Amino acid sequence: MNVDKATELLEAARAGDEARVRALLPPASTPGEKGPPDAPGGVTPIVAAAEGGHEAVVELLLMRGADPAQRDEQGRSAAAYARAAGHVDLAERLDTVVDKENTIW
Repeated sequence: MNVDKATELLEAARAGDEARVRALLPPASTPGEKGPPDAPGGVTPIVAAAEGGHEAVVELLLMRGADPAQRDEQGRSAAAYARAAGHVDLAERLDTVVDKENTIW
């Protein structure tokens, strides 16, 4: 994904614009297509959406392979951003997804 498109995706996620996020994401079946690069500081689209409390965008990004466990340069996850912004239910949802990914059996 090129930098301009990645920037647009980050802005759409931050704004909670689900339709725009969906349009900017590469097709799920696109082999070899990498996701967007991190913004400065390690902020990803799922972090931006979580911080804004945009649950539908977070769910879309999760379905399309966003990593909720990835941390920014200060070690904060998407759940931490959601929690700090007062979106406790969304933070708990993200924690649950991370816990499931880390479960071995």
